[in-house]
Amino acid sequence: MKPTLDRLPDTIIAPRTDPIYNCHGYLTKVPVAAIEPFIETFSAPGEVIADLFAGSGMTGLAAVRLHRKARLSDISVLGRHIAEGYSTCVSKASLLTAASEVIESARQAVGVIYTTQRKQDGLRVDVVRTVWSFVYKCPSCGSELVYYEYVSRGAPPKICSKCSSDFVRRNWRRLEDVPVEIVVRNVEGRLTEQAVSAYDEAMIKTAAEDPRQRQVPSQVIDEEREMFSRSGLGKAGMVKTSDFFSARNAIALVELWKAINAVQDDNIRQKLCFAFTAILPRASRRYQWSAQRPLNAQNQTYYIAPVYYEWNVFELFNRKLEAALRADDFLLGNAPLLRDSTELDFKYVLASADNLAHLGTSSVDYVFTDPPFGSNIFYSDMNLFHEAWLGTLTDHRSEAVVHTTGRRKIGAAERYESLLRSAFSEAFRVLKPGRYMSVVFGNSSGRIWGLVQRAIREAGFQAAPTHVAILDKGQRSVKGLSSGSESVVTVDLILTVQKPVENKKRALTPELEKGDTAILIADALKKSGDFRNPSHLYAGVLRTAIKRHYSLDQLHLTDVLLALRKAGYTVDAKTGLLSKTNAA
Repeated sequence: MKPTLDRLPDTIIAPRTDPIYNCHGYLTKVPVAAIEPFIETFSAPGEVIADLFAGSGMTGLAAVRLHRKARLSDISVLGRHIAEGYSTCVSKASLLTAASEVIESARQAVGVIYTTQRKQDGLRVDVVRTVWSFVYKCPSCGSELVYYEYVSRGAPPKICSKCSSDFVRRNWRRLEDVPVEIVVRNVEGRLTEQAVSAYDEAMIKTAAEDPRQRQVPSQVIDEEREMFSRSGLGKAGMVKTSDFFSARNAIALVELWKAINAVQDDNIRQKLCFAFTAILPRASRRYQWSAQRPLNAQNQTYYIAPVYYEWNVFELFNRKLEAALRADDFLLGNAPLLRDSTELDFKYVLASADNLAHLGTSSVDYVFTDPPFGSNIFYSDMNLFHEAWLGTLTDHRSEAVVHTTGRRKIGAAERYESLLRSAFSEAFRVLKPGRYMSVVFGNSSGRIWGLVQRAIREAGFQAAPTHVAILDKGQRSVKGLSSGSESVVTVDLILTVQKPVENKKRALTPELEKGDTAILIADALKKSGDFRNPSHLYAGVLRTAIKRHYSLDQLHLTDVLLALRKAGYTVDAKTGLLSKTNAA
């Protein structure tokens, strides 16, 4: 088919706010709304759409919404679990009935450990959430510092309140965390805060001594894992995934998991398991407290904030069930009868991207894929947190990542390039002649961009891209807001290339010299209305360089940041947006 490119914009804006995106967390998902324009442009209804780095299955869900056939693969056990959870069709009534039964069963097994004495009227009620705080010991006088007591008043501690020694977290020994606040529903049903009581402490102690603590599924995060050092797990003494759950939540999760897995209906059980794994980060100590509103749990690191939530597991599960039903409505809106069937043409296979044995040669009409971004994120390390409960682990040995620590650092870039080249060669094989592949990618390093560029070209695709778009997911991460000072890319590119109808000799890609880099950046700066932050400018420069067939190895985000500073631009620390402060 000949695509109609004039309907495909150069900038795709797809905020991460749709019901599917927000239902279950997974690293670096591409919103369904960002994928759909490409599927509509490069394929027709009824055709086969493949994704060889499928992650949590967003490409497949977009394909289903547009009445295409989805053929997904990845090495990620968690990714397949999430994708199959989304695509499992169940009736709303059956799901809610089963959910009510498993929650009641788990509540009975848990007992009274979530109860507290409401200060308003003295009644025993359930805790909605508990706030916990790190406690530090002053190395000079030995007094204890409860971190919450400072940040709840608006600022982190600076000195010891007893001896005035400077507070330096890395030099102060961390003691056992303490509960500092309880949240319950008052007589009117509104959330209200109250102090931790002796009764609350007794419930926490009872849970900590419960033998069911030994039943919590767990995986060791050892020194061979990249995230062991990046998250500082050794220093924190948090080397098992079970370490991240409070005593009460650990018991509640164990009992809820037992009840869910006793459900006889396969589809209902699958959907309940999907909702269960979706709450795990928030049910853990990784759920960050904030004076304004909860900050969620970072899904790219095993970070625990100095003040965090212990959120009632049953409250979280009920909310997630509602989110799962909203995701179903979004996915099946055009075909509501599918709720009671299994008619979605959606298949997900655990397979490395360099070996798509499940797909025949020239059997696919379009490939849309989002490979891992070099050394940015280590999916298999973070997936351990969920996969401990699923009972099967991702084989991280074939993960497309660039290690920056440990023994695997040696030759990491070469292994990454080799795997990508093999993966794109497989994509080339399964694609029909003349059809297209779109690749989502984002990295601040020109070296990694050049590596991807070579891998695509050497797989056999035409050197000249068919289309290059900027992908802006809208919302920004906390780290992303610092993209003007931290060399962090907050937007990606979607590069679409074509498989030739016949084998043709491809032109070599010219090297990009330093002078060319300066010209590209200067040209982009002249189009001041076309970018809002350094990442947009960098993406624009990359897009121009790709269209001119330049090698990208010498083009780094740092070059753009320096050019912006020289031209008199600054980055707002809160919004990440650019502003001109003086004449260039």
